[in-house]
Amino acid sequence: MKLDRFSLRILFFLPILWNVSFAVAGGFEFSKDRFGFANETVWDYEAGRPTHKSHTKHRHKRYSRRCFVLCRAAIQFWKFARFDPKGQPLSDSELARRIRQVTEREAWQDPLPPHQRVLFPGARSLWELSSQRPEVFRRNLGLGWPIYFRPGNAVLLIPPSPREEHRVYQKLWSFSRKGIPSVAWLANFPSLNINHAVVVFASRKTSHPNQTEFLVYDPNYTDHPKRLIYDAHTRSFSYQPTFYFPGGKVGVRLLYQRPWQ
Repeated sequence: MKLDRFSLRILFFLPILWNVSFAVAGGFEFSKDRFGFANETVWDYEAGRPTHKSHTKHRHKRYSRRCFVLCRAAIQFWKFARFDPKGQPLSDSELARRIRQVTEREAWQDPLPPHQRVLFPGARSLWELSSQRPEVFRRNLGLGWPIYFRPGNAVLLIPPSPREEHRVYQKLWSFSRKGIPSVAWLANFPSLNINHAVVVFASRKTSHPNQTEFLVYDPNYTDHPKRLIYDAHTRSFSYQPTFYFPGGKVGVRLLYQRPWQ
């Protein structure tokens, strides 16, 4: 097949265009690998700062303090579950049993081959199934309070050094370029204006020579990915403004890659 000059130019620039785009092909996909419901916050916020505790008429239905749970479960479903849209939908009891089968596996284990994964028929993805039947998922993904007693929480008292943040950046860059998601813990002790978990799943270099942009699944949202920025000059991370955080510098640590994390 003979190519014209325009086509040859396109082929020449394709690798360059790919290098500046987010690397998501074959890995964690935000459109299907996130949950169809959000982690709710206990506090109401204004301009990213808490104002007062939120009160609703249906407080017993609140699904809060579960950002760590949702991030860990998103990794577990990505590694250990598969979906078949042509299959017969499961009963609530059987769906609950299979959800627990997935979440009982340690998140740091290697992904299972397709034939060994827990099957969820009647849906194309985690997003679709959890959107259709959120209450079954909420009741069976796990409790929120145990995360306060994780052994790894002790490191919160020691802010990460620039050297440690650079090591985190290197791991996030390596994993994300392969499409492998990572759970990142964002915190600013002792202020605690943020104490939150997100899933980092893609990355790219920006037009700024010192900055790398990471795309994250923030479990407090169900719509669009959020952005975490690493600055190589200051060796520090910053997170974009959200309804619960005004934006700015955050300490970042990795979770669920080893038993003690």
